Amino acid sequence: MEKYGPKIQEAIKTYMGEAGINATGQTASSIYSNIFETTNSIGIAVGGSKSFTVLHTGRRKGATPPPSTSIESWMKAKGIGPSSGRSLKSAAFAIARAIGKNGYKGRNISYQASLRIMNALLTDSSAAYIKDIEQHIKNSTSKNVN
Repeated sequence: MEKYGPKIQEAIKTYMGEAGINATGQTASSIYSNIFETTNSIGIAVGGSKSFTVLHTGRRKGATPPPSTSIESWMKAKGIGPSSGRSLKSAAFAIARAIGKNGYKGRNISYQASLRIMNALLTDSSAAYIKDIEQHIKNSTSKNVN
């Protein structure tokens, strides 16, 4: 599992760049993966900054608007200027207010990125699993030989 976390992180960063989700690169840089283990399973938890969480899961209608300063920074990074004689600050405020009022549908970034690499991960993990089973069989049969 330890080798899959970085692969998933990289796939997410690549997807964000290709999908135009990444303005400054800060959100993509915040992505991390942690391996977790319980009594019944092992897995990889993927996360990132609050911005990543909002882009991934969305924002409900009627929620507190995002900070307009964050929208303003995003607009500058994307090269988006205000329209109809507004200042950048007032345009960012209007966008933030609209997001708060209407919500934002998330992009399910982790899932979309994982689809791109899933076949390679499955093939690789299947081969590792088979190797572990073969080793287990070999160890258990060698102990039972008289």
